[in-house]
Amino acid sequence: MSEIADEVALPAETAGGASRGRRRWLHALALIVGIVGLVLLIHNAGWHTLASALAHIGPWFAVIAVIDLGAILCDAGALHAYARAHAPVSYGRVFAAQASGVAINRLTPGNALGEPIKVTLLMAEVPRDVAVSSVVKFNLATSWVAIAVILLGIPLTLLSLDLPSRLAAAVWIAAFVLAAFAIALVVIVRRGAIGVAIGGAQRIGLVSAARAARWRTAVGGIDAQIKTVGSRRAFLFVIASRLLFSTGSIALIAAAGIPLTLPLALATVSVGILITWISNIVPLGVGLADGGNYALYGALGATGGAGLLYTMVNRARVIVLALLGLSIMAYSTTLTGAPSTPRWTVASRPPSTKR
Repeated sequence: MSEIADEVALPAETAGGASRGRRRWLHALALIVGIVGLVLLIHNAGWHTLASALAHIGPWFAVIAVIDLGAILCDAGALHAYARAHAPVSYGRVFAAQASGVAINRLTPGNALGEPIKVTLLMAEVPRDVAVSSVVKFNLATSWVAIAVILLGIPLTLLSLDLPSRLAAAVWIAAFVLAAFAIALVVIVRRGAIGVAIGGAQRIGLVSAARAARWRTAVGGIDAQIKTVGSRRAFLFVIASRLLFSTGSIALIAAAGIPLTLPLALATVSVGILITWISNIVPLGVGLADGGNYALYGALGATGGAGLLYTMVNRARVIVLALLGLSIMAYSTTLTGAPSTPRWTVASRPPSTKR
């Protein structure tokens, strides 16, 4: 992370061979961390348990894996749309960055450690400012779409269920918090997302006023690009990705032999996102995903065991995506390496968006 911070704080022209070397070391370290995380995930889930869950749904898992791959392709399409608006970049490089970042995210706590990997992989072909702003815009778009799905799904789910008053109140409170968070993101983007973060760090004493001023100057171009988050093409790709992933989740329910009802489908693609987000905070999501899906499926009339089966097959989905991403990351960084010069040059570099 410090290597990325150094590159963001320095002019882009200084990020030469030494910076590319640091990025390759960072990618190698991330690859090792990802492999360790994958081994731990398989160990904690239990190979026999995973095999039994996969045997239960049979060839349907291959169909679900193809759907998940389509979702990643759409995510890469959104990221490519954001990056291409400011600099030429190949879709293959963007797909490699997205798949690699997803693998690291799924295998590490917080679901965020893969984002710097996306940035540094993109920096092989685009300027630093474009790489950072494109990843931030993509994350904003995916967050807004996911929150919209949750806010639409929660009322429909509650109308179909007879939940205890306290639980229903908690769900509504969570919905209002998410709505407020989405609005806050809009305000922060308009004010300059990274600049706001730097200002917050300055106010609580983490950075000095002089350093904060230097950092604001360095990231001014990034914040200006982030404000262009409203790309129709990118949002269409994000929506398509969400639809594909939800389709895969519903197909998983049907393949597992769980009676598919409308409330269950709605809860899976809405409340299930909340369970996934919360479980991502804990390393490998062990415990929270199990308990959350057990409770959710029990409340929806299915057996708690069905929720556990869903969770185990979902972990198998994570393992497949992680294997794909780590393989692409290994090929991109250790076999082919980064290009000796980016596709953009000083002469062809897009003009600054600073005002």
